[in-house]
Amino acid sequence: MISLKEQVYRQIKNDIITGILEPGQQLAVDALANKYQVSKTPVREALSTLQQEGLVEIVARVGYFVSQVTVKDIQDIFALRLIIEGASAEMAAQSITEEELLYLEGMHCTYVSGDIDSYRQFLKENREFHCTVALATRNKWLAEEVGRLLDQMQRLLFLRLDLRDRADEMVEEHRQLVAALRRRDGALARKTMMDAIENAREAVLEAIMHGVRLPIQLSR
Repeated sequence: MISLKEQVYRQIKNDIITGILEPGQQLAVDALANKYQVSKTPVREALSTLQQEGLVEIVARVGYFVSQVTVKDIQDIFALRLIIEGASAEMAAQSITEEELLYLEGMHCTYVSGDIDSYRQFLKENREFHCTVALATRNKWLAEEVGRLLDQMQRLLFLRLDLRDRADEMVEEHRQLVAALRRRDGALARKTMMDAIENAREAVLEAIMHGVRLPIQLSR
């Protein structure tokens, strides 16, 4: 059974990474305690953990805020994804099981343009897809880092989804990656993963230029 703090932590984190709580939004401890019907202590503990993960900021004598996202943050996160997930795909090609391949082949991550609920479901499934690839490396440290990066990415990917309907393109990227993994072609798997991440980076930055959805700081 998970603790009260863990329950509150998961609820707040989910609201942040799915865009319900937006960058820069203040997080009032009293309001959150009332919302989740708990005391202030588990709320403060949850916010402290989220601060350590980079999703919440504390402003002295003011309070808690959802962390802002800068263009540099975006560039840095994508740069790290290229390194870590490129390696993840290459490693997974050598150790992925038939069961894991079938699971990935059975995932059909898609969304309906303009439907926020379908965006959230897509992002949940997309995270599961990438985490499954990372877990297939049999390196738990790498898999945990991929999971942390993807939590940061959730907020950014809302930008890509709102810009225009690219569901078919993203489904095809997943299909090509699974095909490379099935062929045990590590070099191709790395290239396919990196190409998909580059496409996502370009789309997110294009969305920022169009002023779509998330309030993004240009500098910190």
